[in-house]
Amino acid sequence: MPVRLGCEARRDADDRMMHPELLPPPRNPARARPDRRTAVTPAGRARGGRVVPLPAEWIRAGGLRAFRADAGYLGRSIAALKLYLTLVVSQDAAGSDPAPILLSYERIAALSGLSDPLICAGKKALLDQGLVTTCDDRSGGTIAYQLAGLRPWDAAACLVLGLPFGAPMTALHRLTCRKTPNLAALKTYLVLCACGSDPDGIVSLDVDRASVLTRTSHVKIIAALAPLQEIGLAEPVGTPSRLGEHRRVRVLPLR
Repeated sequence: MPVRLGCEARRDADDRMMHPELLPPPRNPARARPDRRTAVTPAGRARGGRVVPLPAEWIRAGGLRAFRADAGYLGRSIAALKLYLTLVVSQDAAGSDPAPILLSYERIAALSGLSDPLICAGKKALLDQGLVTTCDDRSGGTIAYQLAGLRPWDAAACLVLGLPFGAPMTALHRLTCRKTPNLAALKTYLVLCACGSDPDGIVSLDVDRASVLTRTSHVKIIAALAPLQEIGLAEPVGTPSRLGEHRRVRVLPLR
């Protein structure tokens, strides 16, 4: 085979520079993957919000069963799930690694409507379940929280926030910690988010599986869709199947 002259090699290099499609693919495509942390994706834009990653493996593994409606547990269980959602939507988009979520009790109260004692009780419940870790208190009463289960990224689901970053969430304010149906509503909403949806936010809710994952009766799961619709977190799509085992639900942005 004849040796190629230097000018020919340079000409080929110039052709590749002028025509990027001639360049070989990158050796490590994983480096080019978009960051799945807080971002406005086409799906999120279509649904009127920005997308944040939601650790979902613990939900799919039945972790919501730990949050009970028994006397003495109801308030702290609702507080824990409200606090958890507050932490999820408060994630910072900067950097490729999950950054600590810096929040004071005052800020959490403004976002979620929780009182200081309920924030404390909810935080303890999340710590006991291994869903978050915290660092020492910082100046101004700020605490650094870290969500567990955000890695690997493909194990996380998505939650759409329909508010500017840091705005109070009316839906969470309306889900008070004294009513048992509110616990079922929060559990059902988290299951819907963990199931994954199409670009329009539509989920096929398997009522039987949701009941098992949350330790909530079928009747309460179905009934929870009404308050979720009332506060603008979900809406039914079409008519329920005859047996009622599956419901098509559109998950709406958290506001």
